[in-house]
Amino acid sequence: FRQYGIWERYAELYPDKDLVYTIGVSDYTKDWFYAQVTRKKDDNTYQGTTWQIKFKLDNVNKKSIYKLRVALASATYSELQVRVNDPKANRPLFSSGLIGKDNSIARHGIHGLYWLYNVNIPGNLLVEGDNNTIFLTQSRGNGPFQAIMYDYIRLEAPPTTSSFNNKI
Repeated sequence: FRQYGIWERYAELYPDKDLVYTIGVSDYTKDWFYAQVTRKKDDNTYQGTTWQIKFKLDNVNKKSIYKLRVALASATYSELQVRVNDPKANRPLFSSGLIGKDNSIARHGIHGLYWLYNVNIPGNLLVEGDNNTIFLTQSRGNGPFQAIMYDYIRLEAPPTTSSFNNKI
């Protein structure tokens, strides 16, 4: 399994805007690009990318904490930033800081050093309905090999009172 040139392929697949994945509509086998690489611009420089995961919530507990679990299969001189429902928020809800030196993208690999992050999302940042978006930004963009490879992303709701009582 080799993906030579993955850093160039991204701009071919997403020429006008970065990846947008909608839960319940998109198909992960066709619509999810497992490596968040930089975008090559017309002047042959690179820039970081921001992906969107759109989802619906029927009920939101505004007083609870939701948990976003992000597992990375690889990172190369990257920084993952997470924002929720506000892509322009001055400060991200979470930032990994500079991570990774395994160079899996340049070596055409499928994994490197594993990273797991647990991000607390206050319920008051979420809304009922289908207007929720998680913004995943790989903010470093000095070259083609700065990238993040995802293993999985999972959003967990807090336990409800009724589900807690049923387990006792």
